[in-house]
Amino acid sequence: MKAKEYLYVFGMGMQKAMAYRADFFLGLVSCLFPIVMQVFLWNALYAAGAAEANGYTYEQMMLYTLLAGVTARIVATGFENEVAADIKTGGLNRYLVKPMDHGRYTLAQFLGGKAAGIALLLAVTAAVLAGAAAVFGLAFAPLRLAVYALSLVLALALNFSIFYTIALLAFWLTEIDQLFGTISIVIMVMSGGVFPLDIFGPAAAVLSAVLPFGYTTQFCVNIVSERLGWGGIGCGLLMQLGWCAVFTGLHALLWRRGVRRYAAVGG
Repeated sequence: MKAKEYLYVFGMGMQKAMAYRADFFLGLVSCLFPIVMQVFLWNALYAAGAAEANGYTYEQMMLYTLLAGVTARIVATGFENEVAADIKTGGLNRYLVKPMDHGRYTLAQFLGGKAAGIALLLAVTAAVLAGAAAVFGLAFAPLRLAVYALSLVLALALNFSIFYTIALLAFWLTEIDQLFGTISIVIMVMSGGVFPLDIFGPAAAVLSAVLPFGYTTQFCVNIVSERLGWGGIGCGLLMQLGWCAVFTGLHALLWRRGVRRYAAVGG
């Protein structure tokens, strides 16, 4: 497929996302409830004396909670169930007979479906940063904000690659819906989307630095909160690129083997 055809698929994704406006906005509003719950939780913990947990001041923890909640929502996926359903029900046939790359097609549709939501969530992010600057007296360097935006692009690409790889397991697993739910929760926690993993000590910090999941949320937030120096930021961006390459290669391998298996079973 040519670039203009992928742009058409992107537009289809936008139309599909906006076809049900109530669901679209309710989905965005629903992400506020976990954030509000975490704010109350941390308020209670700090009031009880859990101050500066592993180097986090109250202001830093509040900023992390708000920014991580929005960041996790920006990079969230949701297409994996549709991919798995196509494999299971035979809907994949329509892609195999057309001159298109399934991964690129899915990515274009995924980005189209998220475009409006990302624009709104970026506005929420700007409001969070402005509120943190006004209430907590925090200052945010423009260069760090620019690098944060770059890290968001890479985090979105990485999260897509991770979940597309998981979705292709449907070639071998008959019932995969429950697996998606379990994996989504695990990845949400390990990404730092619920709380920063380094509050559990050096071992957890090393684990989050080695595994890919922390580079979808926690790494991005730590750029803004200045918990990372420029050396750490550079290494983190390289890790994002490296893990994107790893999962891109992995899902390409799974696709090739899965299609052969799919073709053999489906006749």
